Amino acid sequence: MPLTFATYNIQFGLGQDGAFDTGRIADAVAAADIICFQEVVQNWPRDDYEDQAASIAERLNLFYVFGSSFNVDGSFRDASGKVVNRRRTFGNMVASRWPITASRTLHLRKKPSPGVFDLQRCAVEAIVDVPSGPIRVYSTHLAHQAPSHRMPQVEALREYIFRAPYEGGPIDGPHPLPPEAAFDWTEGLAFAPAPRSAILAGDFNCRPTSEEYAHLCGELHPKRGRTRHYDQLVDSWVAAGNGEEGVSTLYTRPDDYKIDHVLTTDDLAPKVTKSWVASDVTASDHYPVFVEFDL
Repeated sequence: MPLTFATYNIQFGLGQDGAFDTGRIADAVAAADIICFQEVVQNWPRDDYEDQAASIAERLNLFYVFGSSFNVDGSFRDASGKVVNRRRTFGNMVASRWPITASRTLHLRKKPSPGVFDLQRCAVEAIVDVPSGPIRVYSTHLAHQAPSHRMPQVEALREYIFRAPYEGGPIDGPHPLPPEAAFDWTEGLAFAPAPRSAILAGDFNCRPTSEEYAHLCGELHPKRGRTRHYDQLVDSWVAAGNGEEGVSTLYTRPDDYKIDHVLTTDDLAPKVTKSWVASDVTASDHYPVFVEFDL
């Protein structure tokens, strides 16, 4: 079966024209079956307190999960003194044409430098019930400062991805209540262990020439190419027949600046048929990256 995948750092809906518009964000990736979004926000004054995750999913009519990298107070008391609870969030999202059976938000190590702007980062894990078989999808956004900030995050992601199939599901085994009990705590919920097949996508803030990329995809040998280990991933851009470099995913850097990647486990790499960067899209400072699979 054909499947179109996309990843898109939406810069909280801020386009190259300086206007906020999540509608055009959604429209830019409407052809995709599964989409990873980064820099998604909820309840910020600058865009009239929009829940961007809900707005995008509603416009696309897709299932979705959102995970916040950070969650801070935006509550207030109204004129009558009633507390209005509101949380300002910043995080990542996975949207899918098929149900998302389970999800986790995995927070990544924050290693700040004094006086330097920094953010908590995360990866949102979603188990997508694709008709050809379930796939784990991770939407992530790594630190922007330096390799020393990103490397601990890369190490954590690599461990998360390859450990997950051995951790079971959200609920494992039968509940210990006796069969004759009137109350079923799980209400019939049952989950299989996480599938081995996985896609890690997002804004990695590093190019294929970086140490962080090599830690995820293998070191580059002058004759043998990427010398990948079993617990490393394949860049779908390369699996589609493209060179590692020669394209940009950030509109302010016109050439050779690919920092948004779609990486897969080795079982999915042979199923990649095509990948491209939609460099005509102006809805964010990043361009969406698309990958087609034949599953």
